[in-house]
Amino acid sequence: MTQTDKSKQKQVIIIAAVVLIAPVIIGLLVNLGSHDIEDVRIKMEEYLYDRYGEEFVVDRIGTRSGYYEARIYPKSIIGTSKEDDSYYYSQAGIKIERKLGNVGDGYDIVLLNIEGEEYLKPKAREMFGDKIKLKTKIRYKKKKEGNDYFSWQIRSGFKELLKKSVNNSETHRIELQLFIYIFDRIETEEEKEERRREIFEFVQYLKEEGLYKYLELGVIFIDERVLAPGYGEYSLEVRFSDKEKVEIGGKKVYLPPLELRKEMTVKLQEEIDKMSEEELLERMGRIKKSRLDDLRGYNTQCGTFIYSWGMLEENYSSSLSRRDKSRNYSKLEHVELDNGLKYMYLSRKE
Repeated sequence: MTQTDKSKQKQVIIIAAVVLIAPVIIGLLVNLGSHDIEDVRIKMEEYLYDRYGEEFVVDRIGTRSGYYEARIYPKSIIGTSKEDDSYYYSQAGIKIERKLGNVGDGYDIVLLNIEGEEYLKPKAREMFGDKIKLKTKIRYKKKKEGNDYFSWQIRSGFKELLKKSVNNSETHRIELQLFIYIFDRIETEEEKEERRREIFEFVQYLKEEGLYKYLELGVIFIDERVLAPGYGEYSLEVRFSDKEKVEIGGKKVYLPPLELRKEMTVKLQEEIDKMSEEELLERMGRIKKSRLDDLRGYNTQCGTFIYSWGMLEENYSSSLSRRDKSRNYSKLEHVELDNGLKYMYLSRKE
């Protein structure tokens, strides 16, 4: 075979390979989809309006694991304290195919949390006062026919699901994580005892409602000075200050410098004293739920965390050995209200 013949043979092989492979490549590209992002947005918006009866913002559209994904939130929260609060945001997705498929979303998770909060808020306010913010994380789980385990179901409709979990606990379950932030200070031992009693009574209410079996409850007292107009500036000073090692209750902790803490204690209290109850509530209302955890630590005067045995078994099994099973919060003595170890404000005596 001449050199020319060999060259022609190679060309034939290459052409044949291209002919065979090209349809496969084209097919893959078609299956991956090539859609206008605006078409994806419109399809999601239409789906969300049909499903929830209100207009949604669909933004940050991207691709991941073969899906178009987007951030979603109701247009109705724009201009309110809920805007830019991730607690009220969710995701929607569409599988990337030749044609845009069905839309799926997780906004029911947000709705269930909101519904649970609205259900619990009246009693919480009755027990703890108006200067509170609730943050819930609720999971509805169901044991499907033929299974011996509970699986998480993305559903909303808190009252209906609660009724199912109460009437058919063998196949339906609600797991409730509830954090109550109380913007107040406890000044005396008598007041502390009264607050402890309030927490105990609230737990009894949750038992009556069928919400204790799988419960994680946190009641955190946040110093109300975080509501003062000057708190934001001071919080930056605290964040970037050189911390001092201090021994509290036999434990070593790191706190902002003493002089800064003295100044904050006095200046912020002066601001609080000049504010009306309405102004304090308005300032509290601005705090985003996704930022509530950031207020813990230096601002927590005291708090308690209560776990039912069922919740420990499901989510914190490593803690079972450290917990007395008889501590079922049927007695006031079961409720402990511990001081915040890193609480930075000074008492009037200091």
